[in-house]
Amino acid sequence: MRLRGFTNPLSPTGSASLVEPPPHHIGSDAIRVLFRAGADLARRYLPEPLEPVDDGVGFAFVADMVKVSDSDPDQAFTAPRRTQYGEGIIGFYATHRGEPGRFSAFIWVTEDWSMGFGTVMGWGKKIGEVRRTHINPYNPAMGPIGPGTKLSGSVTRLGEPVLDLGIEITEAIEASAMPAYGNRGFLLSHQPSPSPTIPTRTRLLGLQLANVRTGEVFRGNPHLKIHDAVNEDLAPLRDVEPFAAYAFKQGWTTDTTAEVLHDYTPEQPAESLDRRASTGATA
Repeated sequence: MRLRGFTNPLSPTGSASLVEPPPHHIGSDAIRVLFRAGADLARRYLPEPLEPVDDGVGFAFVADMVKVSDSDPDQAFTAPRRTQYGEGIIGFYATHRGEPGRFSAFIWVTEDWSMGFGTVMGWGKKIGEVRRTHINPYNPAMGPIGPGTKLSGSVTRLGEPVLDLGIEITEAIEASAMPAYGNRGFLLSHQPSPSPTIPTRTRLLGLQLANVRTGEVFRGNPHLKIHDAVNEDLAPLRDVEPFAAYAFKQGWTTDTTAEVLHDYTPEQPAESLDRRASTGATA
């Protein structure tokens, strides 16, 4: 193989690859709103065999994100546009065989390389427009973040609103007081078939995040509006009940430790495989 790279497009040196290989070190400045959807509705958005927690607790999330690849530790200085992106998420907390984690059902990001990495890992990402409040404590009209501060975030796509959320901060809290349901992500790796002779491959993965650190956590009154946007499947979630909101900063490492929890790909009949082998077809 002459061409190199972690992802397409491959090239002679590999430098054209859309995103660098993990580990990726991630930092977020986030707003997270928790909501209750009910277990039955949550199950509609969770791949089997994941089970919802606490009557279908879900989360909406908007954050300013910073990524630095392990293979390029100076990336934030040499190519800052390759490290900065906005991200919005709607997902659910869940368990797999009793082990807690979170499943991000829908993700919107502002950069193509983040979307491409999602395709590799099993995060269902789309390109969108993501905005959130920026507070500069030296701005005379703002002051430091604390009780009474209002923060908001939004996602739009294809010119339509998708998600609006916010928090009115009431208090600072310890990081351990913010519900986390573990630091494990459940990912859905889906590779659709490009040909009748190549099967679709769908697998549920588990990924334990490493080096998780959380600081500057605030709790407050939530605001949440989920829109029925075009080319989304959010209408059933428009009336979910928000019950908590948090503003926080967090960092972690996305490493090469994903494991297969469930494979949805049907086994191919032996005679079908034999027929393909005899004709030179590949699965």
